[in-house]
Amino acid sequence: MYNQSKAKNQRHSFVVGVEYAHEDIFLELELGTFHTTPLHAQRIANSVNSIVLLKDHMVVIFKNAESITINDDFLKQAYKFRICIKPKLLPLELSALSHREREDFIRNQAYIVTEEDMKEVNWDIKTAFQYLQQQYEARDQSYFSFSSSSSYVIPLSTHVQQEVQHAP
Repeated sequence: MYNQSKAKNQRHSFVVGVEYAHEDIFLELELGTFHTTPLHAQRIANSVNSIVLLKDHMVVIFKNAESITINDDFLKQAYKFRICIKPKLLPLELSALSHREREDFIRNQAYIVTEEDMKEVNWDIKTAFQYLQQQYEARDQSYFSFSSSSSYVIPLSTHVQQEVQHAP
């Protein structure tokens, strides 16, 4: 008998990745293709704790305290950088706003970044590091810590793709 529990436990191929950000630079990192269940694929995506960008490499730190070092000779195809090209607005002191003003601020499109505001750049690690040093007057900073932005799990299995194609 086929039920929802069996469907959740079926293994399929998934591309799993994360996106991390520091100021206006975004780093998309593909963790790999995995043949697993949807739940385990999401757990893999959620396993990254932080990413640290250094002068000539980056370190991906996982929640189990293990890490992997990526440089331009090792796993260069696994990452790409994007920058936000939307002009920066002055920060607001939210505590000074009324409830209504805060609600209006939340919906204000001027403060919302969309895909159209992002530009993919063909940078290596050194270029991204130098950009952050120059852009944020941090020439003596030896690393930049990226914070989590999002994760993705993309099904690759034929069975899953057919289900997506036939969805109403």
